[in-house]
Amino acid sequence: MTEAARPQHHPDQAGAQVLGIAVAHADWFHALDRGVYLVAGRPAPERLKVPVGDAQRLLRQTARTVADAPPKGNGDVVWTAGVSELRVRSAALELTCESGVVTVGVPVGCDQLPKGAVIAVPFAVGSEQLPAGLVMSALTRPAGPAVVVDGWAGPVTAFAWEALVHLAQSLCAATGNDTAGDPLIPGAIGAARDVLLLQPMARHRTPDPVKRGLR
Repeated sequence: MTEAARPQHHPDQAGAQVLGIAVAHADWFHALDRGVYLVAGRPAPERLKVPVGDAQRLLRQTARTVADAPPKGNGDVVWTAGVSELRVRSAALELTCESGVVTVGVPVGCDQLPKGAVIAVPFAVGSEQLPAGLVMSALTRPAGPAVVVDGWAGPVTAFAWEALVHLAQSLCAATGNDTAGDPLIPGAIGAARDVLLLQPMARHRTPDPVKRGLR
């Protein structure tokens, strides 16, 4: 097994697939060459610069896992808290990217909102010029109707965060493996205008205490 020297580029073509999902283009997806593995703590040679349209399409599918929604169907789930209920449309999440900011839009519905609404959850992340690793910060109160935000701000923000992280994990894992055979993980999440930035890397390894003479 060898350390990565160069990435494998997927062709830019309509109808390409990433994670089994059709995307507009695949030239942004860089997988390691066959038989090439990263040593512990080493970043992949190239970042993933995911066009926001492709990132949103992938997010809408991978978020089903976070929401425990069936792989088929409309992806809607219902959250309950006491006598309150909130319908969350996991397969209709929205995503926007500006420099240093990723915003996840979570479509929701309840009796008080017959037409539904979108709760906008912005996350401050790194940018192309100022990487910030996996550091992300969010507002205490996302943007949306008070009837939802007053009671569900925390759960909606947590869901949006987990959906974004799960997307990053899924894409980075698909790019290759480390020398231990484990899939790569995200070392950084960032954003440029209309682009989601991800840095795949090999996870750090805790030294084996036996090998260090610590028993």
